[in-house]
Amino acid sequence: MNARLPVALGAGLGVAAYLPDLLDDSVAPYATPLFSSGFAWGLVALVAGYTTRRPRSSIVAGAAALTTAVFVYYLLVVAGQRWYVDASSSADGMATMAGLRSVGRSVVFWTAGALIGGGMLGWLGHVVRHAPASPGSAAIGVTFGLLSGEAIGIPLVYSSVWDAPLDPFSLAKLVPSLAQLVLGVATVAVLTRIRDRPTMWRLTVLAAAASVVVNVTLWYVLLTVRLSL
Repeated sequence: MNARLPVALGAGLGVAAYLPDLLDDSVAPYATPLFSSGFAWGLVALVAGYTTRRPRSSIVAGAAALTTAVFVYYLLVVAGQRWYVDASSSADGMATMAGLRSVGRSVVFWTAGALIGGGMLGWLGHVVRHAPASPGSAAIGVTFGLLSGEAIGIPLVYSSVWDAPLDPFSLAKLVPSLAQLVLGVATVAVLTRIRDRPTMWRLTVLAAAASVVVNVTLWYVLLTVRLSL
């Protein structure tokens, strides 16, 4: 395994994930699917694992890519003094200890997610590329669920506070979620196209359906926990 590739992918992802933080609040939600979403992070881990030749290397590559991204992203957050400044107790705009502790909890939380989710998606990338028709087709379906779980989970989390189907708040949640779903479908199409082996579509669809249920539930829990950090 080329150790530099996962690190480079992760560093690029960490920088890209920070870009929406610099945009206006009216624009940032629409840039998130491309740069800082469950889809974007999952895709990087998938690619890192896809480039490896051995299952163990694929797990390490996916986890390394996302862990690197977490550290790069939060280093930029700390360096840019964003999201952790408490205006009520930090009139000079410097970081507060409470804010820094919040960042620390987020780093620990998302590093754990990067190790587990990154390793899993890295391994799936390897399976998609190297496995025979049956397990490879199932892996594509599972991958779709992992890449689209957040896109379906977010509307569920925020549905209780929506005032109208097409108000600005709803659009800021629905449009990025729809974009992630479209990108997830496109990823599946690309994976089936570049595989050397045939795709068993029925198995792929069944695996995708099961994976969506599991990952929507997982993302619902993750988003709920994240809001408390």
